[in-house]
Amino acid sequence: MSARYRYIWTAFTRLRSNCKFVSQAIHKETLKCPVPCILGFSIFTWLGFEKKLNTEDELIQTIKHCVLFIQRTEYEKAEQLLHVALRQAQQVQHLMGITYIYDVMANLALEREQLDKAKKLFVAVTQRIMADGATEDDLRVIQISTKLARISHLKKEYTTAQLGYDWCIDKLNNIVKNNPNEEVIKLLALTEDWYGRLFLDCNQAENGLNLMISSLDKMRGVSDVEKEHIVIQLNDIGTVCDSIDKIDESIKYFKEAIELGKSLNMNELGAMYVNLGRVYLRKNMLNEARKNCGFGWKLGVLEQNDDIKKEAELCIKQIKSIN
Repeated sequence: MSARYRYIWTAFTRLRSNCKFVSQAIHKETLKCPVPCILGFSIFTWLGFEKKLNTEDELIQTIKHCVLFIQRTEYEKAEQLLHVALRQAQQVQHLMGITYIYDVMANLALEREQLDKAKKLFVAVTQRIMADGATEDDLRVIQISTKLARISHLKKEYTTAQLGYDWCIDKLNNIVKNNPNEEVIKLLALTEDWYGRLFLDCNQAENGLNLMISSLDKMRGVSDVEKEHIVIQLNDIGTVCDSIDKIDESIKYFKEAIELGKSLNMNELGAMYVNLGRVYLRKNMLNEARKNCGFGWKLGVLEQNDDIKKEAELCIKQIKSIN
C-alpha cells in the first residue's frame, strides 16, 4: 500500500474517538458505535490512478490538497476544494479523474454521516466504472457494495444491509480462494466486522461474535494493519463475550487488548482496564477487580477523561460495597 493511501486505510478501520468502552450500560452503546469507514480503500488503488497521472499535474495537486484537508478533518475546506477539482477534471474531460473525485466525495459524505448523499455518489461511481467495463466481480464494485451495505446498516435498513453483506462476503471469499491478496483479505475482514455489528444491533450476539472473531483472525494475518485497530477489535470482542456471559473469554480478550495497547499510548487504555475490572468483579475476584479499576482511574485522571474516571469510581464503589 502506498504511503499516500495508508492514512485512508487507517481512517477506514478506526473507531470514532468518542466511542465509550466502559460500564455495562456504555458497553451496549459502544457496540452500536460505527466502525467507519470511511475514507478507506479508495477503489483507485486498484485502478492505478496514481500511475496514470503525472504527479505534477494541476488536477493531482488539487486532489492532494483535498486529501490533506481530510486528514486534518477540515471537511468543509475539503468539500469546497473537491468541487474545484471536479470542475478541473470536467474541463479537460479527464474521465478517470472525475470518477476518482466522485469516489472521494462519497467517502467524505460517509465520514460525515451524510448517508443519502454518500449512497447517491457511490451509486454514481459504480455506474461510471461499470460503463467503463467493470463487472460485478470487479473488486471496485465489491468494495463500493460493502460501503452501500454499511450505509443501509447505519440507516437501520437491516434486511437490505444483510443482503449486501452476504453478497460481498460471498464474492470476496471466492476471490481470496484464488488470489489471497492482503488488500482483499482486509476488505473481507472489515466486511465481516461490520456484518458482526449488524447482528449485534439485531440482538443476535452469538452470530455477531463469530463474525467479529473471524475478522480479527484475518486482520492478525495482514502485515500492515494498524495495531490500534487490533486493540479495538479485541476490546469489542471482549465486550460481546461479557454481554453473553462468556466471562473467561472476555477476560482473555480484554487482557490481550491491554497488553497490546500499552505500547501504543492509546487514550482508550484506561477504559479497557475498567472493562477488565468489571469482569473480575462479576467473578467475585475483588483484588483483581480493584487493581484494574484503579489503573483505569489513574489513566482517566492522567488523560483528563472524565467518563473513564467516573466509570472507574463507580466500579471501585461497587467493589467496596461487597467488602
